[in-house]
Formats: sequence, C-alpha cells, structure tokens
Amino acid sequence: MSDLSHDANAKDDVVSELRLKKKWLEIFVYVVLFLVNAFYFKEALELPGAARGVGAGGFPVLVSLLIGVSLVALILVSLIAAPKNDADAYVTVSRPVQVALTIAVMFVLVLSFRAIGPLVGIALLALLLMWLGGERRYLLLFSLPPLLSAGIYVLFVLVLGVYFD
Repeated sequence: MSDLSHDANAKDDVVSELRLKKKWLEIFVYVVLFLVNAFYFKEALELPGAARGVGAGGFPVLVSLLIGVSLVALILVSLIAAPKNDADAYVTVSRPVQVALTIAVMFVLVLSFRAIGPLVGIALLALLLMWLGGERRYLLLFSLPPLLSAGIYVLFVLVLGVYFD
C-alpha cells in the first residue's frame, strides 16, 4: 500500500514540474510568437489605410514589423549564444507557483500603474515577469525591460504623438 502512495507522489512530481533545455524552449517560444505575429501582420495589411503609412491601418503594420524584427533578433541570439554553465542549460518550472506569482505581480502592477507611470510600470512588469519565468541572465533582465519602455515611448510619443497622462 505504501508503494502505491509513493508512486502517486512521484507521478504528481512529474506532472507539476517540467525540465527542458532552455535554448530550445526559448527558440520554440520565439518561433510560435513569430508565427502568431505573421498572422497578425497579414490581418493588419487588410485594414483600410495600411499601405499609406502610420494611421488606423498603418499602426498595426508598424507594430507587427517591429515585433517581427525583435523576434528574429532573439532567435538569432538564442542560436548563437551558448549557456555559461550547465545550471543555465535547463529550465525547471513549478507551474502552479509560477502562475500564482505572475497573477499577483500583474494584479499589483495594474493597481499601482497610475502612481508609478506607464513607462516605469511596463519596465517593472517586464522585469518581474521575465524573472518569474526563470530568466537569470542579468544582461537580459536589466536591458530588455528599459528597452521595451523606451521603444514604447519612441513609438507612441515621438512617432505617433500620443502622450501618456
């Protein structure tokens, strides 16, 4: 009887944790996002005014192009860069804990968005979600979130003239 309960516990451990090579998981996620973005780009091209430039139809095309270029760059970096040690080579994720923490982070940031501002809020949200997702490379953790906020600022404020209140 104790063997059965031990097997049941072992089966729960297998279901609740997932161990994958980080490099291939990243590439898989980037390719899936690229395919979703390609569909979005195709749909955006069919919007009225998409071919004329920035506007109701041109804005989704511009965003899709920027996302596509970013994803291609991330795929190339993932293919070229090697992990520094064996500990970084695998990702083990406890899904229930990760999901609960992600929901909590998003909830707290949405409630504090007005106080901290959209650009700081987006950078902080990106940083925390990357960290909760298992990212531990400091170069990515501290460079991508500010770049994301800067890109949003340039796109909305400088290019489109849409200011945040």
